[in-house]
Amino acid sequence: MTSTTAASDVGPGAGAPLSSIITTVRHSLTSLARGKHQAGKPEDGEPQITQLITVQPKPASPPHPPDGQASPDKDDRPEKPPPLHLLALPTELLNNILRHLNFVSILELRKTCRFFHALASPPQLRILFGRQELTSLLLQHCKTCFTHDPFRTNLLACSHEDEGWPLASQCVDCALVANDERLKIGKQVKLGTEEVVEVCRWCGRPIRNHEGVAGPADPSAGTQRDSRPFHRGNCYRSYNNSLLFFFILGWVQLTIGITGAALSWRYWRGAVMVFAPSVTSFLLLWIVMGFLFFRASRKRAYRYTLLLELAILGCWIPPVYYISMQIVKHPEREVDTAMQAALALFGLNLVFRLFNVAGNVVILCSTPDLTPRKKPNAGWFKRTIYKLMLWSVAWTYPPSVEHRLSTD
Repeated sequence: MTSTTAASDVGPGAGAPLSSIITTVRHSLTSLARGKHQAGKPEDGEPQITQLITVQPKPASPPHPPDGQASPDKDDRPEKPPPLHLLALPTELLNNILRHLNFVSILELRKTCRFFHALASPPQLRILFGRQELTSLLLQHCKTCFTHDPFRTNLLACSHEDEGWPLASQCVDCALVANDERLKIGKQVKLGTEEVVEVCRWCGRPIRNHEGVAGPADPSAGTQRDSRPFHRGNCYRSYNNSLLFFFILGWVQLTIGITGAALSWRYWRGAVMVFAPSVTSFLLLWIVMGFLFFRASRKRAYRYTLLLELAILGCWIPPVYYISMQIVKHPEREVDTAMQAALALFGLNLVFRLFNVAGNVVILCSTPDLTPRKKPNAGWFKRTIYKLMLWSVAWTYPPSVEHRLSTD
């Protein structure tokens, strides 16, 4: 079956046996090798299988030189072009390429081979760039992470007295990781562009030009006052959200405090452990509200507020204890709606005042600098702690973030 198929694919001599086909091919190859094969009709009984064989023309041999002349040497033949790579370029072009590279790229290039290690050596770079241009190039890099900032907007300024000058600049991220004293809230920092800016009190990063929030307008001068120490966008939006949360929460606490005092006046006037502390906490509540509106940006005001919150917290403990003991001592009595409402409101007042005490402690002890949560190297535990502190400040008094607290 196979031989029949192979023979049928060859040509007109489909009925020839396989041995005859092999003999014909052998004779054809022999005649081609000897150069005696002539084109023509095949002999009788010889299939046309020779049509499948393509003869490649032999390359023309070079002409023989005339007598008395030597044959051309092999070295005179045209050579193949050299491979295209960076080392094939002339030195002038390589030096021109070096002038367009930053410091990090030059360091990486020197690690590739000995040629570029010598070409980009420090003496050669001083000659190639010149003293002034090389100094400017080094000032555009961070000395820690070697980040290139050609405009120096993300670099802190440095001076000739700094170690390693002119490679003495530092980017904002590396300065935050190193706890640089220049990036502290309430202070001004000088950037590499010679611009003196403030530090954002929400994220702890410098507020560059046109990134800050403009202050309120001054009608007398016809200009705007000092800008607020926040970045325009996410930082200022988050701060405004915390102010809204504090405003709503303040009214909720005031409503619960007044309602609890009213229940004590209506249902528990005869119980001294309920009535007297409730009225006292009601009066102290208004004093705390006065501090919220009129206190100055001093730590002394937060100390007074902390003492008042502790007093209110202590005032709500006796009513909760008294009503709870009444329910425990008389289980046969049915707990009416007034008792349930009073116990719920007294308990909410107790919880709210406990959070207020914690928030005042955070404000008093943390200055309040909650920006370490935004540092690049801050771990999850540190971020969680500072977020809890931030929520406690937003619960208690978020405008304290804007205050420059003094030590008195």
